Amino acid sequence: MASPRRERLLDTAEQLFYREGFHAIGIDRIQAESGVAKTTLYKHFRSKDALILAVLERTAARVQEKLLALVEPLDGQGSRRVTCLFDELHHICEAPDFNGCLFSNAAAEFMYLNASIRQCVSDHLTWLEALFARLLQEEGLPSSRASMLLALYQGVLSTARVKQAPELVDQASALVAELLERE
Repeated sequence: MASPRRERLLDTAEQLFYREGFHAIGIDRIQAESGVAKTTLYKHFRSKDALILAVLERTAARVQEKLLALVEPLDGQGSRRVTCLFDELHHICEAPDFNGCLFSNAAAEFMYLNASIRQCVSDHLTWLEALFARLLQEEGLPSSRASMLLALYQGVLSTARVKQAPELVDQASALVAELLERE
């Protein structure tokens, strides 16, 4: 069972990193806003980078679990299994605190600064691409489209930070449905 203090630190760090960026938030602020003693923080995370990595790993597990829960009940429904992932972007992008993709944000800030963080982001995107490929293959559609779907999915998450999300998501969903129905 995870320590409640560790979880509070992760919750606080995730919210702050997502809202304001990884480099903009210091350990002192995370410690103060979480209400956890600094010694407890360092007991669980030896450095800020270790905390960032833990936040990303926990977020990846949560996102992956959620996406699987969306697609599994739709087994045998063809392209609907893929388009439901794009439809879910409505909920994600319309959230009041939406600030893009935490993984893309991390990649932008750490691309050449921390190999472990970069690898965690890469692993998550590889998982997402593999999910697209698996869904396509299971529904008799060409799995070679998985890379294109990943790029479109991540593109929506990035672009929706500065453009109207509902229209963008609708266009992406329609494009995906059209491309997959042609197959």
